[in-house]
Amino acid sequence: MDSFASPMRKIAPFHGLTFFFLLGLSLLTLCLRAQIPLWRSLLIRYGVLLALLIAITAFSGRKTMGKGGALLHYFSPILFVFLIYESLGDLIQHLHPDIDPWLIRIDFSLFGVHPTVWMERWIVPWLTDIMSIAYVCYYFLPVTFIAFLYLQQRTAALDVSLFVLIFGYYISFVGYIFLPAIGPRFTLAHLQSTPLEGSFFTNLLRDTLNALEHNKRDCMPSGHTQIVLMVLYLAHRYTRLLFYLFFPIICGLLLSTVYLRYHYVVDVFAGGAVAVGCILIGPRLHRWWSRACGRPSA
Repeated sequence: MDSFASPMRKIAPFHGLTFFFLLGLSLLTLCLRAQIPLWRSLLIRYGVLLALLIAITAFSGRKTMGKGGALLHYFSPILFVFLIYESLGDLIQHLHPDIDPWLIRIDFSLFGVHPTVWMERWIVPWLTDIMSIAYVCYYFLPVTFIAFLYLQQRTAALDVSLFVLIFGYYISFVGYIFLPAIGPRFTLAHLQSTPLEGSFFTNLLRDTLNALEHNKRDCMPSGHTQIVLMVLYLAHRYTRLLFYLFFPIICGLLLSTVYLRYHYVVDVFAGGAVAVGCILIGPRLHRWWSRACGRPSA
């Protein structure tokens, strides 16, 4: 226990998750380098991120951490999650065949139809716009929740929430690595007869996401479902105001994952199951980690 506590005592548990996940990705890339054309580039990127994480930890861990240090401490995990997610685009596609045929088969066996094709009957431009807005809210709900706790200076709740959410993100990334799938917008396009037409706003959002998402094998489990359900749980636990504000948005977001053809229904079910698992395990893991490192735990 002491051998774990000594080097980890000065690093926040949520930063510790990123540290070990980057080490794991580096080891995976090194071991499977014969399959990965850009393995050197990946290792350099992970090395740079590790160095950046250590620098941020050293800066924000000072006893006289000011507002700048606090902002860096609590909001830098967003940067790491984004950059690690983007790096997966150069990793996942070279490891396993996509499992889309299995997911298509499961959906069809459950419902007797392809859900994204069946939902064509409900497609109208104004609804597509609403679904697109709801889908994009996924990127803002966690940040809004974290910012709310930060502005209220609820550091104990903030520490736990960040740990649980970061844990959830990295678990979903592990799912993408071992269960790669590109989703029905690609695999079932030949069966779709009704285009997802909306206003210029829908087209702008779709084009922006396609440009920003370097990793397209991110369907299983549905990270959109998993993370927003975790945010909803944490909001219910720590701030009911956000819970009531988020609830209708998240309901629309869950529907949008299939309506917009990004996910199979089985992805959504899996995302919900993983969310429950992370909610059960995350806070307990945070308490254990804090005790092991001799840090106060909420």
